[in-house]
Amino acid sequence: MNAGARRRQSGITAIGFLVLASVFGLVGLAALKIVPLYLQKMRLTTIMHDMAAEFSGGAALTPQSIRIELLKRASVEGVNIPTDSIKITQVKNGYQVQVTQEQRTPFVADLWFVVVVDEQVEIER
Repeated sequence: MNAGARRRQSGITAIGFLVLASVFGLVGLAALKIVPLYLQKMRLTTIMHDMAAEFSGGAALTPQSIRIELLKRASVEGVNIPTDSIKITQVKNGYQVQVTQEQRTPFVADLWFVVVVDEQVEIER
């Protein structure tokens, strides 16, 4: 057979395929670990903004009633909020509600993903 007549082979080798599959596998595993944390963060943000819109200009609220309502709504949505991560301070026109917490999930071996939640809204009287 003539050297010019030979077709050049193209494609991926078995080792190349394994490397590519492992990279895609790690990215997929990372997505499976991170997405639930971000979904909880987005649900918490929605809960807090809905509360601010609903309670603004409403009846007399107390920090305790705001805390109870926030925990109740978070429970319905499946969001876990430790009570010590909720900070309610009185401001000029109402209350400022702030939730600060860290959510962690293991990735591989000693590597962890951390999502920091620091959301705040103001509920006006």
